[in-house]
Amino acid sequence: MQFQAANMLRHLLLNFSRIHIWSAVGILLDQTSRHFEKKKPKSFRSIGGEDKISELSDDLLVHILLLVPTKDAVATMILSKRWRYVWTKVPKLTYPAERNVTLVIGGLLGRLLDRLFGKSDKQERFIDKSLQVHKAPVLELLHIELGPRCLDDVDVGKWIANAIDHRKVRELCFMLTWSGEPTSLPNSLYTCETLVSLCLSDKILIDVPSLACLPSLKGLRLSFVVYKDEDSVVRLLSSCPILKSLVVDRHHQDNVIFFNINVPSLEYLSYDYVKLGAQNEGIVGTLVIDSPVLKKIFITDYSGDSCLFENKPRLDKAKINLFHYPDNKFMRSLSSIMCLELIMSLATLAWFNTINFSRLIECKLIILNELDWLEPLISFKRLEKELPLSWNLPRSVPECLSNHLEIFEWKGYRGRREEKQIMRYILANSKCLRRVGVSLKSTNKHKTMKELESMSRVSTSSHLIFSTRFEHMRVNNEIMSD
Repeated sequence: MQFQAANMLRHLLLNFSRIHIWSAVGILLDQTSRHFEKKKPKSFRSIGGEDKISELSDDLLVHILLLVPTKDAVATMILSKRWRYVWTKVPKLTYPAERNVTLVIGGLLGRLLDRLFGKSDKQERFIDKSLQVHKAPVLELLHIELGPRCLDDVDVGKWIANAIDHRKVRELCFMLTWSGEPTSLPNSLYTCETLVSLCLSDKILIDVPSLACLPSLKGLRLSFVVYKDEDSVVRLLSSCPILKSLVVDRHHQDNVIFFNINVPSLEYLSYDYVKLGAQNEGIVGTLVIDSPVLKKIFITDYSGDSCLFENKPRLDKAKINLFHYPDNKFMRSLSSIMCLELIMSLATLAWFNTINFSRLIECKLIILNELDWLEPLISFKRLEKELPLSWNLPRSVPECLSNHLEIFEWKGYRGRREEKQIMRYILANSKCLRRVGVSLKSTNKHKTMKELESMSRVSTSSHLIFSTRFEHMRVNNEIMSD
């Protein structure tokens, strides 16, 4: 019912010049109030009339406005005197990147807003004016996106300062993709006591003062920003004593070679660095991770930089995509992993077989074309210089296979002789196996399915699932795990 009310309100605003506004508002509020209030006068059910609208509480109206985009919430100020300032109490404001706010709002409604709000044909002016009028004492969310059409002389820092100094903002997301140079944000950002989540993206210069302190921050995302220097990275991360989640997306012009992640409280890390171009050719950097309670890590690094752990965390889940040779501490930190997704390059393959995965339950290997996929799939032995073209039966069954493997998925199974050998081996030795998902690429799928179904399984409780059903279950599992 809440979302129906929001959709009706949005429809009302988009069609303002073509409908009897008070009748539409009366219907909207009558249907919404049935959900929120157990008792109300019969007269309140009637359609139309400003008196009926004014009987609703501000809390109810604000709750309705939370369900529509901010531009639509602001537009309700033209409905009546009762509505004019209701939107200013909404605790969440979202400004997506749009070319023309007046065109988005449209027609007569846009012209009315121009009279009440000032000319709003530029998104930055709309943001500026609406933030000036906004009165909510606590801003739960402020999300601002400015696209490449934004003027680079706009004082975006004052918006952030206003949210921090006067609105006690808890969640802040600021994305700036204008054509100008990266801009610094106010120092008060780095000393905000109320911030719980912070996302900064693109043309933003991270210039952290020495007295930075973010005592409430639990989630931080830094996407393609520029750092004043390496000390700014250290100061920012060290100012977050309870940080749990960190997402870093880097580019080769961010002014950092030695990227040090020293966060004792960190539990989740996503690090993506795809260095393109020849500007930094010959410059080798380092990623150092010092987070002993880290549980989940997702790393994609094509830069050629070295990667190492200062302390060995007890990881539960990891996705590793490296094009360089990590150090021994990094390798040993993966030994406790329970769920592993690994892009098998020559670099990762060289150390993969040296690790004893004592807790491994789920493993996904993506084998590059340059490698023979049979050997790394089963054999956890050290590789020779030349990879074999066929698979040899291991001398002993890996413990992670016999005592831990519960879910096995095979994408692109063709039913070739070597593939059948692998499948028989896994089914015959995986005592804890619960589900086997197979996506077929065979020319005779019916025959291949019969062959798989006839293979003996040591786990009597395991289920064999094919193609479409397998993909559907996999997607559902990923959603639940997230």
